[in-house]
Amino acid sequence: MSVTKKFLSSSILSVIDQGMLSALNFAIGMLLIRLVTKEDYGLYGQLYAGGLLAGLVVDSWIAGPLTTVASAVHDATRKALLRHYWIRQIWSTLLMGGLAFAIVEFVPAATHNSHKGNLLALAFGAYVIGNGLREYGRTVGFIQSDIVAVLRQDLLYVGLVVISLAGLFAGDYLGLENIFLSLAGASILCSAIGAGRLKASTHTPLAEEHEAQDEMQKAIAEHQDTISGHGRWAILGVLVGWLSNYSYVYLSGAWLGVAAIADLNASRLLLMPIPLAVAAWSRIARPEASRLMADQNWAGLRKLTLFSIAGIELVVLAYVVVLLLMLPWLETHVIGSKYSGLDPLVTLWGGYFAINAARWVGTSWLSSGGAFRSLFFLGSVTLALVLAITSWAIPHWGSAGAIIALMVVEVFELFVVWKFILPGLQKKGLNGI
Repeated sequence: MSVTKKFLSSSILSVIDQGMLSALNFAIGMLLIRLVTKEDYGLYGQLYAGGLLAGLVVDSWIAGPLTTVASAVHDATRKALLRHYWIRQIWSTLLMGGLAFAIVEFVPAATHNSHKGNLLALAFGAYVIGNGLREYGRTVGFIQSDIVAVLRQDLLYVGLVVISLAGLFAGDYLGLENIFLSLAGASILCSAIGAGRLKASTHTPLAEEHEAQDEMQKAIAEHQDTISGHGRWAILGVLVGWLSNYSYVYLSGAWLGVAAIADLNASRLLLMPIPLAVAAWSRIARPEASRLMADQNWAGLRKLTLFSIAGIELVVLAYVVVLLLMLPWLETHVIGSKYSGLDPLVTLWGGYFAINAARWVGTSWLSSGGAFRSLFFLGSVTLALVLAITSWAIPHWGSAGAIIALMVVEVFELFVVWKFILPGLQKKGLNGI
């Protein structure tokens, strides 16, 4: 099978996999939109954004840099690195889960003084832990180009969540606490199975165990500084990137109230298949881009870039058009009257994701090339712009102002990445970033 056909088939499987996860998140959001108050759904959106940050921090510390390094080394070294960093993933995830619990439990602003019980903090902390452990299993599958294993794991995860949510719905127990506990339980079970698969895939015969241990120690010593160095810059970059992308949640909540968060999240939820499809593409494309960059194959990278952007933008355009045509029916039969009139917000989010997708291709290449320091500095400028523009736009244009501010900043990032940073990658090579 040619490289192009293999990449295409892997991309299709990854899109199917991510589509399942997107459908699950969509179903959970729709249930909450339909069955709980705007205030509770707004709180869910705020906690979900916080959980995303926790996952991104762990991913940027371990999985992101590991993908950059492990994709370009030989098989024995890759196996050694995957086994070693699984232990680090466990401890890092436990730390983030404890921090998530403490914030929800002891910081009133985290729940908008809603006086939720201790169970919400425990459930949210468990959700962060389970999600982090499960994501490492997915990372291993993508690094090893074993997309079928990733698909099997996520099929199990989706099935477990659907069964538990059906039981909660039937028993009228569909609250925020129980939803987070259901997600946590499914993730932890899947991560246990994934740990077994990781052990099996990196197993060495007993006669070769001593040699394998020496290989592992050598691989860790050789690459640990590189991975840690990438990780430090990646964490800083992810923090400013998350603040740039999700500060609107907290700023709109502060100016307009939790109901405004609910409107923004409800309209964004309808478009969530787009960023999840882009994420699916990214998990496949980043290891491929790392190999092309390591080989200095810039012609191959340009071909991959054009193929990726054209495909992603066609998906974005088709989805937004179909969604706008179906929106009146959705508002009548699915979303409900309390969320009527979302057309302007949906249209704005569609424009935002179209720009974001093209920019994301460029920043994914930077991550693949290990340009985490450049991403941090770009993110710092972006964060300052987003805070300034959003603080001005929300008081003038309400909820729409938050999306407009994000669109303006995405255009700025798109221009800087493709005009300045990526050309520097090609001129200087990987070591010059």
